[in-house]
Amino acid sequence: MGGNEFIDDEELLIEEEAQAMRKTVRKRVLWKARLEVAGVTYACAVVDLSLGGARLHFAEPVESGTKVRLILDRFGAFSAAVVWQKGRGIGVRFTDDPQRIADLIGARLPLDVTKAVASA
Repeated sequence: MGGNEFIDDEELLIEEEAQAMRKTVRKRVLWKARLEVAGVTYACAVVDLSLGGARLHFAEPVESGTKVRLILDRFGAFSAAVVWQKGRGIGVRFTDDPQRIADLIGARLPLDVTKAVASA
């Protein structure tokens, strides 16, 4: 029996996300932010960031798939969806237009692969 005969939707999604992540550069940061969940705003901290999403330090429990807004004082608000939470770590995937994110954040951080390679 071959290992690829029985790939479920979750495995396929994980692989697609992994491929998408390889196309963006992730930068470590430590920024105060706010996360809006179901109309309630909570304090959080962004610990790493890419054009595709962010990893946050966030103490409140949130279910995977929950729609949220990440509010960064220096950049504005971004629509996102929770993709995982483990303890106080939470991962969100941006659902806004990638070009908008690149325009707002990418100008201050080299977050795309071509800029990162050119600056190396």
